[in-house]
Amino acid sequence: MEESVERLKEEIVKVGKYLLDKDLTIGSSGNISVRVREKELVLITPSGVPFDIMKPNDIVVVDMNGEVVEGERNPSTEMPTHLRIYKERKDVNAIIHAHAIYTGALAATHTSIPAVLDEMILYLGGEVEVAEYAPPGTEELAENAVKALGRKKAVILANHGVLVCGKDLKDTLEILLRVERVARIYILSKIIGEPKKLPKEAIEHELEIYELLLEG
Repeated sequence: MEESVERLKEEIVKVGKYLLDKDLTIGSSGNISVRVREKELVLITPSGVPFDIMKPNDIVVVDMNGEVVEGERNPSTEMPTHLRIYKERKDVNAIIHAHAIYTGALAATHTSIPAVLDEMILYLGGEVEVAEYAPPGTEELAENAVKALGRKKAVILANHGVLVCGKDLKDTLEILLRVERVARIYILSKIIGEPKKLPKEAIEHELEIYELLLEG
């Protein structure tokens, strides 16, 4: 593989270790992928390899049908969900699925995050919905995740975790950090009182901006 692919493998490994350091996942839980658009390939983390010992040569390269092009390990069991999102969303070039604490609490209770902060519309595309439960690694989970995600950049997977997507790996990591922060704010605000949704007019206006940024 050429140098750019090798560099992306290194970036994926670094992000995986960052997820561990920031308590956004644990062990080998979660997965990361990057699309190499010009080659119609996807680089994805392997199944069952803890992030703290993962090496660039552990990253598996697959085509858009999930066939392994390069790599000695098995691709993540969540590969069907990653590939389905890439096929549905031309704006997405990176995906992170994490098992973070605050979004995990929402996943356990099947609790969506309503549009209570401006940043949710402008950066995430609106409410972070909960996808209906399906067993990990199944086509059913892929279907449910894509449906709940829509045109947005984050979805909570019921009884599982959170999945975010973006234009590149750096952008996607920032989205993950933002979603976990928003989840924390939402949970804390429930202690104080009932969080208030943004006005309908504000949501509509900010969604127009979001769509322009998405297409840009």
